Amino acid sequence: MEDKKALLNSRELAEKFNVPINTIYYWVSKKEIPYIKAGKHNRFDYEEVMAFFKRKTQENEIK
Repeated sequence: MEDKKALLNSRELAEKFNVPINTIYYWVSKKEIPYIKAGKHNRFDYEEVMAFFKRKTQENEIK
């Protein structure tokens, strides 16, 4: 059986990052974080979002 990753909703991601939920909505509106559209809802793979921020941090350190 395939191991399925649990996807987070906006509120859960905001709690993990300790930011207001509006920050998550802003990031999504600006396409600043990876997300999956599930109908009217956005879902997030926590590991993918963390990898995205790590890449962004490394890019900023190079500049």
